[in-house]
Amino acid sequence: MNMPQKRTTIVVIGRPNVGKSTLFNRLLGKRRALVHDKPGVTRDRLEEKGDWWVRGHRFPVLLVDTGGLGGDSFIEEISDQVNTALSEADVALVLFDAQSGLIPHDRDVVRQLNESGLPRKVAVIGVVNKVDAEVHENLISDFFSLGLDPVLTVSAEHGRGMDDLKHAIAEASGFLAELSEERAQQEPREESSEGISEQDSPDGEGPEPETPIVPRVAILGRPNVGKSTLVNALLGRERMITSPIAGTTTDSVDSEVTMGGKPYLLIDTAGIRRKSKTEKGVEVLSVVQTKKALERSHVAILLLDGEEGVSDQDEKIGGMIEESGRSVILAINKWDTQRKNQEFTPKIAASLVRQKMGYLNYAPILFVSAKERRGFDDFGDLINEILHQRKLKIPTHEFTEWVRKESTVHNPMNAKFFLCHQTGRNPPTFVCHVNDPEKVHFSLKRHFINALRERWGYMGTPIRLLFIEGKNRKSLPGSGVKRAAKARKKKPTR
Repeated sequence: MNMPQKRTTIVVIGRPNVGKSTLFNRLLGKRRALVHDKPGVTRDRLEEKGDWWVRGHRFPVLLVDTGGLGGDSFIEEISDQVNTALSEADVALVLFDAQSGLIPHDRDVVRQLNESGLPRKVAVIGVVNKVDAEVHENLISDFFSLGLDPVLTVSAEHGRGMDDLKHAIAEASGFLAELSEERAQQEPREESSEGISEQDSPDGEGPEPETPIVPRVAILGRPNVGKSTLVNALLGRERMITSPIAGTTTDSVDSEVTMGGKPYLLIDTAGIRRKSKTEKGVEVLSVVQTKKALERSHVAILLLDGEEGVSDQDEKIGGMIEESGRSVILAINKWDTQRKNQEFTPKIAASLVRQKMGYLNYAPILFVSAKERRGFDDFGDLINEILHQRKLKIPTHEFTEWVRKESTVHNPMNAKFFLCHQTGRNPPTFVCHVNDPEKVHFSLKRHFINALRERWGYMGTPIRLLFIEGKNRKSLPGSGVKRAAKARKKKPTR
């Protein structure tokens, strides 16, 4: 039996602080959602694809983590996010906390679920979390009164009960009904008694499927510059919770979007404040998540505030992006607020940005209004061109000859260049063998990089240019061996 193309969408819901994000991470097999003891950390819904093995066949799932229902902040916005997730769900996991017992908030969640009529359309499974040992099983008796069937016990933190839960999900989704014992025997695979194998990979989720790499685009910036609003504008729908309150987004949220006819994965991130103003706890973890989002991205969009201009914090975030080696686009948001200021033209604004962030002079600048959804029609084409230029590989001979030629234009300390070659593409990295690296003046290095961009492009991408001590190409290691081999070939046989 071939793996179904459609993924089973599994949505985790419940009141705040029952362990939804911990369960989400456990089912996914990696730490993706932000987990903290403070209630209400998750606000936007997180979506991640995963694959489990069921009776020797791959079971593709889409896991969705949601914010806590009935919390103290963003009540309506979180409720809308949960309702949107449930409208697309195949299976809903209603999570409870065994340690705190059944409380009125739990009953409210189930009541709202029943009133919506969703249980008639979607399979609903009750999951009692924080049952860390068998002796805690008696804590769940009250939860049967909610009328949910089945009701399972798990410990998301310790991984207890995950086999039973995955089996119940596979059964509720109808996946098990599609598998016959005869077909399962044709493709034998060691599995647990529940039919879910946890031994297929170190994470227990089976080998990673071969899927085309979708470019990942991270949206970065300081708090309240409009990152989530920009994501919503690019998606054409209210995917992210937005508000004038700085720090509304706490986790990194992925969203699939099509731009310029091609798929991309947008990563909305939490705003990064100055270290001295960063509060302990959730905000520190949010910054860590943002840095991880940058590390897994291909292109970063640094969003700047068109009203306030470039701040010191913007410069630090830009430095972080440059250091990571990711390609970058500078997007000046809220440009609609400058429309009446005829003297402050985009050309003048771009010049001011270049003055403050000269180390990102290779980054293209766009002027956008996320609120009015204007200025980013060419985002997709621009990102695609940046990624195309980033992949460029320059032949060694061509690059060596080019460096030698350019060194005659400006070489104040008369450095001698031998073999020069490209050693990497993420980011583009070049190594030049010279007689003395100390003789490579900083102005010569700057000339090389500027001329290299003029010749080959690499728009929006940092370039690493390294100089190491070397000898003439004829004396490079291994060349003597090659010459000896050639001599042997020419030597007549007796």
